[in-house]
Amino acid sequence: MTTIAVLTTGRQDWGILHSTATAIRAHPDLQLRLLVGGTHLSARHGHTVDEVRTDGFEPDVELSWLARHGTDPDTDADPPASDQAGAALAAVGATLRADPPDALLLVGDRLETAAAAVAATLERVPIIHLHGGEQTLGAFDDALRHAITKLSHLHLVSHEEHARRIVAMGEDPTTVHVVGAPGLDAAVRDDLPSRDDLARDLGLALDAPLVLVTVHPGTLERDPIAAAAAVVATMDAVPATYVVTLPNTDPGADAIRELLVAAAAKTGRVAVDALGERRYWGLLRIADAMLGNSSSALIEAPAVDLPAVDVGDRQAGRRAGRNVLHAPADPDLVIDALREALLPGTRERIAGARPALADGRAGQRIADIIAAWRPPRPPRKPPITVPG
Repeated sequence: MTTIAVLTTGRQDWGILHSTATAIRAHPDLQLRLLVGGTHLSARHGHTVDEVRTDGFEPDVELSWLARHGTDPDTDADPPASDQAGAALAAVGATLRADPPDALLLVGDRLETAAAAVAATLERVPIIHLHGGEQTLGAFDDALRHAITKLSHLHLVSHEEHARRIVAMGEDPTTVHVVGAPGLDAAVRDDLPSRDDLARDLGLALDAPLVLVTVHPGTLERDPIAAAAAVVATMDAVPATYVVTLPNTDPGADAIRELLVAAAAKTGRVAVDALGERRYWGLLRIADAMLGNSSSALIEAPAVDLPAVDVGDRQAGRRAGRNVLHAPADPDLVIDALREALLPGTRERIAGARPALADGRAGQRIADIIAAWRPPRPPRKPPITVPG
């Protein structure tokens, strides 16, 4: 059997990886080794390893790199980004060295994901990469994503455009496969909580209009917290029920967290460190709009015809469906955009804008492609040819 190590580092990727991990575990020719680290193991960020276990998975290895450098991951501010990346590189490298898998599967563009890709390269472990070829020009995630692509040996992407971009970067076309976005497989789950269940769980009456809010630092924007300030002003100006998820560990996250926690203390609002896949998709199904700068507005929201206001430049360059209303980090313009998103005619206008491969089978497609692939040993790549 081919052993595939799958690294999940927090709430931001477990929802994407869940169906893939399920399909790998069930495949007769594959063996899953689940590596769980980062914010999954931090109470400050929701201790979302509990969600992994609730989904029926027991981590094979836990990697608590946020606990290094004298930082308490449950109470202290997050370490600087470079410290996080260095600790993640060391932790993942030691794990791969002690028990090398046949390949390491990574998703996306996070700083710790890039560190894991470097660790795998140094330990000569082939890399499978999900969601390469995309663009987010307002964050350093963009450069990290492309760096992971160049370190990877099998590319499983969500759209033909992303496949073409990876080939343009010099990757072998035979290693690039369009599989759809595996995070959308959860849209067809039959165990999503009802509105009443969610209201009891969150301790908040989920009266309409219901707006989901997520804001992360725009790490390459002139003012990384401008989007958060505009979102908070919009929450004050547009009456609604607001469910707020708190930011990731990128530089600037602590200031954004402080803004959002204070904003969510007002009536009709709640802030949570993490919702988990079931609660998040349950809320997506009943929400009236999404607000912030998360990629979820452009990837998950279209699967349920949910209007989304994308604030600032963090997601600039990423493919966007007609469910997305873009607004600069200007409170007046964000307020106007959210009011438009909440109009009944907006929902009618975007109906049917769902991604072509949102069929609930992306995880299975990924497992089948991996099973048919032979990880290169040593993990060499063919030379890049250039015109004469």
